Amino acid sequence: MRLVPKLAMALLAGVFLVVVAFAAWRVRGELAQFDRDIRRDHRVIGLTAAAAVSKLPTRQDATRLVESIDASREAMHIRFVSLSQPAGSALGPLTPIPAEQRPRPGTWLQQEQRLSSETPSGDYLVTHVAAPVADAPDGAIELSQPLAPRRGYISRGVSNVLTSSAVMLVVCGLIVSLIGARLVGKPVSDLIDAARRIGAGDFSATVVVQRKDEFGELARALSSMSTELEAARREMTEETEARIRAHEQLRHAERLVTLGHLASVLAHEIGTPLNVVAGHAKLIATGKLSGDAVRESGGTIGSQCERMTQIVRGILDYARRKTPRRIWIPAGDLVQQVYDLLRGLAEQRGVSMLVEQLDSGAKLFADPGQLQQALINLVLNAIQASRSGSQVRLGVSSARRAADRGPPGEYVVLSVSDQGPGISLDSREQIFEPFFTTKANGEGTGLGLSVARDIVREHGGFVEVASAPDEGSTFRLYLPQRAEDDRESSSR
Repeated sequence: MRLVPKLAMALLAGVFLVVVAFAAWRVRGELAQFDRDIRRDHRVIGLTAAAAVSKLPTRQDATRLVESIDASREAMHIRFVSLSQPAGSALGPLTPIPAEQRPRPGTWLQQEQRLSSETPSGDYLVTHVAAPVADAPDGAIELSQPLAPRRGYISRGVSNVLTSSAVMLVVCGLIVSLIGARLVGKPVSDLIDAARRIGAGDFSATVVVQRKDEFGELARALSSMSTELEAARREMTEETEARIRAHEQLRHAERLVTLGHLASVLAHEIGTPLNVVAGHAKLIATGKLSGDAVRESGGTIGSQCERMTQIVRGILDYARRKTPRRIWIPAGDLVQQVYDLLRGLAEQRGVSMLVEQLDSGAKLFADPGQLQQALINLVLNAIQASRSGSQVRLGVSSARRAADRGPPGEYVVLSVSDQGPGISLDSREQIFEPFFTTKANGEGTGLGLSVARDIVREHGGFVEVASAPDEGSTFRLYLPQRAEDDRESSSR
């Protein structure tokens, strides 16, 4: 919808709300005055009649006097009643009145009530004014009046409001449309046309709006921007040509540096599945496996060969990470897969592995291949750091982090613990740096922890390390839990 119709609709809506609010306030005030007038009339007539009745000697005289007063009133019905008589009887009130609520001489009782469900007039205002006589000490003047005219008054008021509002909206709509088209529509159309030409690259576009308001300022700003963009384009063209020449000179040196980096990463990444393949191949070669165990090891070797192919294909994308391909996966299944892949390798080194699923229902919205790679790197490090006869533990749990302990929120925690020599304080500050390693030459490139940390960060999490000399190390991967609707929107 264009700006002028929006402004017109907004103004008309405001006018309509003001008119309706004022009319409602006026109708409510007059309705309240209507009710006050009726109640006041009841009190005045009732007290006057009660004063006249109190001077009469008998109930019959009082009844005749009240009947004469009733004959002079059109909208109001007046009777002399005995409050002690049953409701609905000849001398009884219209509705029963408890003794404690009966009015005393000089006082009155007013009630709005529905006399019966069949009453065509609906609610009534009923007033009782105490009027005792000699043979009727509990006598009272009863005044009743239907409140149906009040509903009619409200209907007329609402009808008048709707009619006046409709007329005002039509008149205001015409005025706003004419003024808006002149003061807003034309200058906005000129500015849009100029902005489109500038966006298409025509920096010679200028806008002439001879006005001293915001539209005039915007037109002058667009003209100035067009001039500056033209100058910037010429300057950028010259700088781009200079960069191309410099890039050609550095290409050979850059190619050598990239080749050395990719060679190191490739050696490390292929080393992980090669260790798995070698471990299962040695198990088969020992002849200790038979039947399903041989087929299982053969399948593992095949899957790891496919993984090496995928690593070679994807290693060139390491420096320019793409958005992970995330799916909904149980965290326990991911840990179990890593356990199945590396259990044989751990047994070769005399290390046992244990999976502790403290939260079997924990789930993640993540790239399973990348998280598996991160876990494998941590578990391989733990196996290599462990002594024969020690244990490596893998765990799955859930945790809530408070704001004073890092990024707050709900997390799934994947942990890897070993019983190795631990990490010194000096090395702990460098372990996540690329190419830093404490292993002997040939045992590692120092990229495992760096790769694992980058993967966890891409998933919105972080890594914590707990270690002490001669007590082992624990690496915890904190991965944020996400709501189902968030997962669905991210997958789209």
